[in-house]
Amino acid sequence: MRRIFLLGTAAAMLAAAAPSAFAADDSAVMKRLDQMQKMLEAQQKQIEAQKKEISGLNRALGKKGIAVPAPEPVAAPAPVAPTAPPPVIQTRLQQQDQKIDDLVAKFARQEDQRRLATQEAPRASVTNGRLQIASADGRFSAALRATVQYDVGYYMQNAHARALTTGADLSSGSNFRRAQLGLQGKLFGDWSYYVNVDYGSGGSTGTETPGHIQQAYIEYDGFGPFVFRIGAHPPSTGLDDSYAAPDQLLLERSAPGDLTRNMAGGDGRDSVELLYVGDRLYGSLAYTGNKVQETTFVSDEQQAVVGRLAYSPIANSDWRWLVSVSGTDVFRPGDSNGTLASPRPFSISNPPEVNIDDNSTKLVSVSNANVTDAWAWNLESAVTYQNVLAQAGYFKYGIDQRGVASLRGQGFGGWYVEGSWVLTGESRGYSAANAAFTGPKPRVNFSPEGGGWGAFELAARYSTLDLNDNAGVIGGALPAGGVRGGEQRIGTIGLNWYPNPVLKFTLQAQNVQLSRIGTLGATPNANIGQNFNTIAFRSQLAF
Repeated sequence: MRRIFLLGTAAAMLAAAAPSAFAADDSAVMKRLDQMQKMLEAQQKQIEAQKKEISGLNRALGKKGIAVPAPEPVAAPAPVAPTAPPPVIQTRLQQQDQKIDDLVAKFARQEDQRRLATQEAPRASVTNGRLQIASADGRFSAALRATVQYDVGYYMQNAHARALTTGADLSSGSNFRRAQLGLQGKLFGDWSYYVNVDYGSGGSTGTETPGHIQQAYIEYDGFGPFVFRIGAHPPSTGLDDSYAAPDQLLLERSAPGDLTRNMAGGDGRDSVELLYVGDRLYGSLAYTGNKVQETTFVSDEQQAVVGRLAYSPIANSDWRWLVSVSGTDVFRPGDSNGTLASPRPFSISNPPEVNIDDNSTKLVSVSNANVTDAWAWNLESAVTYQNVLAQAGYFKYGIDQRGVASLRGQGFGGWYVEGSWVLTGESRGYSAANAAFTGPKPRVNFSPEGGGWGAFELAARYSTLDLNDNAGVIGGALPAGGVRGGEQRIGTIGLNWYPNPVLKFTLQAQNVQLSRIGTLGATPNANIGQNFNTIAFRSQLAF
């Protein structure tokens, strides 16, 4: 009880000295309390020692026969109420308590405001050169996108080509194959958008063009893995088509794949698309119209359906096997004018697998003045094992002429086989969003000081595109219903260097062999084919 009283007195003394105590250093106050505690413990020990001494004396007197009267019971002292501090001190204590409470509340409010401000503030970051801004909850975002590809190339044609009507002198030189700038992001969590403008040459010309829409769409992702997309964008027409432009093995897609892409897909294609995006299973179904920048048709636009299904039977850290089947049906080609029975022209063509020629010459082509419908289907497959990729595809095309009673169907085909080997050991990634493979990412970026060289990849392809149908032979007349669109065979080898995840440099060499029957000067049914080589170099910036 005495100890409690002493502690209470000490507390009262500290409270009376509150103005100075609050100003004192915390460590000094704690030190003082510790000293007082030790003093109380020392006094307690002294009292215990005195009690033992009294007990010892009483026992000694008892042994000598001296009666020691029993100690009278002592009533426990009544608890003494702590003395109330004077009114002035009490007022000061209350004021100090109120100030302390106010300071604590103010600090808590400021901390809450700071925490909320930090949580709600947008977060900016730069990842591999791409500037991104996102809300703290991730429901809103905007990322800057860019793809710039500058090509330099040379066509090595022989003297025979000079006499040809088509492709006599392919234009060597340079151009910006792509010069795209865009913005991609999220809105309210479940909505996505992508707007991308291209100032490059695109796939149909070898010269730069005014800015035009490459992609401009919105999509809803709230029913994942299903995705609904509407706007202008290239719907998936196959595996080769679905590689992002910066991730292609060589400068261009294979000729068969590119031809299929341009029938009802490709950049800037008006489209409404439903997709299923899973790690192993991918599906897409799109209704498409014309391209945004297309001005060929002055009346009803082309209408088509494009579908693709891809599946990975094997997918692990070392292996991925992908199988893809696609189909395109242009069920209503566009009208050429506004009359009731307007012709519906349709053509298919493709340049060599390099787009530098300023005249955009197509060495193989088929053009029809009036078509009922056109279709294509393809089967493709790819396998990756660590740092090796092997891929192949088979394509069939058909065109049905309008108003022709017999032999109106035209059939064509093509195929390719290609592969890559990353010499530095990196492997190509996989994009579930496209069901296609991505480019390798260097383990160590190029740095003369650090000793890194980036990643090197050797790539090769052989493709054939046959737009002949019952073409006959050289020197012979064209059979009834026959088509002489030509057959193009291309062997390509390339070396890709990835200094870092943003830059890529490609050196590519080709051998192009063209077989075609046509009119050479005044000679009909002559050989108008040619063989030549190309060499090209691309520098690429993409993020």
